[in-house]
Amino acid sequence: MAGVERIGVRERQGGPQGQAIDIQFTGAGTETLKQASQDLQAVLEGYSGVTSISDTLAYGSPELILALTPRGRSLGFDLAGLGAQVSEAFRGRTVRQVAAEEEEITISLKRVGRGTGSAALREMSVRAPGGAFVPLSSVVTFSERQTFDRIRREEGKSVVSVRADTAENVDSGEIISQLTATDLPAIAERYDVSYELGGRSAERDAAFADLGVGALMALGIMYIIIAWIFQSYTIPFAVMLVIPFGAAGAIWGHYLLGYDLTIISLMGLLGLGGILVNDSIVLISRLQERMSAGESLRTAATGAARDRLRAVLLTSLTTIGGLLPLLFESSLQAQFLIPMAITMVFGLGLATVLVLFLVPAFIGIGADIGAIFGWAFLTRNGLTFRQLLGGHHHDRRTGEV
Repeated sequence: MAGVERIGVRERQGGPQGQAIDIQFTGAGTETLKQASQDLQAVLEGYSGVTSISDTLAYGSPELILALTPRGRSLGFDLAGLGAQVSEAFRGRTVRQVAAEEEEITISLKRVGRGTGSAALREMSVRAPGGAFVPLSSVVTFSERQTFDRIRREEGKSVVSVRADTAENVDSGEIISQLTATDLPAIAERYDVSYELGGRSAERDAAFADLGVGALMALGIMYIIIAWIFQSYTIPFAVMLVIPFGAAGAIWGHYLLGYDLTIISLMGLLGLGGILVNDSIVLISRLQERMSAGESLRTAATGAARDRLRAVLLTSLTTIGGLLPLLFESSLQAQFLIPMAITMVFGLGLATVLVLFLVPAFIGIGADIGAIFGWAFLTRNGLTFRQLLGGHHHDRRTGEV
């Protein structure tokens, strides 16, 4: 079709917003930025699987530039006055606003020309400061210039972004790494501009940074709550050490089903950690009850695992059963949630069984380490197994509990 300059076909994709490749140039004039953009687009065309290459500094319609002639200056014209007359001739001038009932009517005065486009501009007459009308073509010269349709500015500086998509089997991160290693520094030095990565990679990096902060906060809050409930500084470590084993199950699940780890997968890992901590708390609370009744650590650990087997399995299996239908959902709206479901289903499947064995083992290891330190730095208030588990402390000198 006549007038079409660019056609782009893009596929709807999940994950972070933006295109796979988005590189931003700044630090120079628009013409220089456009040259840098064209050089980078030529480089991207050499990579297989890179499609829909474009930039944000597209050329627009040609502009007609007016320049005053010596005759125009002698008649007293200036470019600001001429521009106002030309604008009013084609766009009109508001001469009055009339109130009619509840509405306001605007009355505009417009010039009716016989020609259209640049021909109408060349044929129009303008009014000189002295009051006489003269042809516009007698006081200005006309020249055409190719300009840009839209110029983006950030923090007062002109900016151009070069964007492209990649095929599903192409790793955009590898392409960006190759560009930042050789081509981008060379282009930046050639045109004296600076560049910055944007698009999906920048969104992904920002999301991972936010997720890291959120994970640290979540683990810190978990530790404080568990330490407060069990009145122990060591039990929270035994409870939360099972989380990495859940992460191992999540990784294997993604590998077996052929999915990549995404930001949604890691968000699911936070929820997985909360469920695993619940299982551990149920087990440890029963272990403390048995030790308070006078059982040894070994007997209490094995007995607590038997007593809480059903509760731990029900806590995990109900969650797994609720998420299983999502794994087999084929609708487009559910595709971005499947990695989260994989994380929780496979992570729970592996870690639930391990909770019954690892948590008592971690507590036993912690008790052994505490006993060693208590023996090495023996004092009147030396550490005991029960103290490590949040139980009572026995003073050997006075016999008080």
